Amino acid sequence: MSQRRGGATFLLGVGAQKSGTAWMHRYLESSPQCDPGFRKEYHIWDGLDLPSGRLVRQRIEAQAHRPDAGESERRRWGFYEDPESYFDYFAGLLEAPQVRLTADITPAYALLDSERLRMIRDAMVQRAVRPVTVYLMRDPVERVWSAVRMDIRRKGIEKPGAAEHRLKVMADDDQYAIRTRYDLTMDRLEGAFGRESVFYGFYETLFDRSTLADLCAFLGIDFHEPDLSRQVNVSPKGDGDLSDETMRRVARGFAPVYAAVAARFPSIDLPTLWPSMRYL
Repeated sequence: MSQRRGGATFLLGVGAQKSGTAWMHRYLESSPQCDPGFRKEYHIWDGLDLPSGRLVRQRIEAQAHRPDAGESERRRWGFYEDPESYFDYFAGLLEAPQVRLTADITPAYALLDSERLRMIRDAMVQRAVRPVTVYLMRDPVERVWSAVRMDIRRKGIEKPGAAEHRLKVMADDDQYAIRTRYDLTMDRLEGAFGRESVFYGFYETLFDRSTLADLCAFLGIDFHEPDLSRQVNVSPKGDGDLSDETMRRVARGFAPVYAAVAARFPSIDLPTLWPSMRYL
């Protein structure tokens, strides 16, 4: 693969949702060697390919056609109208002498199929850019619970116990379950990018200097000190911990996920990292 200036990297961040992607974006963006463009989540490929992206695409189109639409809103809709302009945009950011890394970190991309992921990879290779992907994972029960609390907060529901009730009712729903199938996403990522171009991280260790140093090395930028006091998109727990009954039900629904992650990372003490494994 040819590379410009000895190495320029495009990061496709694919999630998982509620697993630290917003914090990671802020951390990378704070490096002078990274220019992720005008936003964290561009929502192009999910809007083109996924049923769950239909409303996102409609919102982006509406924003672009408002009389007061800004340049970034019009540009993002332009990526839909001409997907090649998406790749040209990110390659253009890498033309700046100090910039080594650019990124689109959209957790919904975890649901893209292998064909689309390969297309994204190949398009960046054609522009002499190294394409890589980062996938952050989190204890499945904690990830789903955090997503449920976020939804409850967005809906303005303040009834005590509402989050746990919704979790009991909705844990198996596609909007939560499919985003927690780390096993399926890992297979698609490696099939499209190759294992050497995938960085796996865990929410539970993301905020360690050693993890961030490894991430920076993988992405081709210099390590810089993180602001560990800064929290991004936190979902407050509000009315306390989940009951054992609910945790057991949710954990057992993701048994294939725990098994796949444990097999893929045998050196990691997963039961310690993900305490919900005790319910399997």
